[in-house]
Amino acid sequence: MATGDFCDPLASAGLRVAPADYDLIRKAHAWAVAAHDAQVRKDGSRLIDHVAGVARNMQRFDESDSPDLLVAALLHDVVENTPVPLSEVEARFGARVARLVDAVTNREGESAADSAFRACDVGRDALLLRLCDRLDGIRRSPGRPENKRRKFLSASRETHLALAEEHFPALGEAMRAALAEAEATLG
Repeated sequence: MATGDFCDPLASAGLRVAPADYDLIRKAHAWAVAAHDAQVRKDGSRLIDHVAGVARNMQRFDESDSPDLLVAALLHDVVENTPVPLSEVEARFGARVARLVDAVTNREGESAADSAFRACDVGRDALLLRLCDRLDGIRRSPGRPENKRRKFLSASRETHLALAEEHFPALGEAMRAALAEAEATLG
């Protein structure tokens, strides 16, 4: 399918993809759609819409324009929210994508701060993915119950915003604005 086709699922998800990367990104997107079929987030949105939001954030803030980072953004919740093992992500998309997905997969009992610092320890690309994920979560937070939203936004401001501002200033600016907008909806 040509990238200009009105039925293009990547364009429908708001993603711009170079022709050389199209088949890889489309494969990752199709797999994410199939894996997350009918899954709903705590905020009430479809999980696949969150995944696409993270991928759009990645395109906006990834200065390298890396296809691996975009694939990892599309697959970042596959291991955490489906029965798909990390080994399958690696077999289909390679070790780098699997390492990035693993770096942002939440661990049982791990705090949001610990998760962010673990991604930071893996490297700049993993941190960027974690922060793009958090930014989309902040934007979707008004769908959460208010008590959970307060906790989520507080953790985002205390940990994620500081990391974003230090390592990715444009992302930090977007996160600061998203936090202000989300916090304004609190009672």
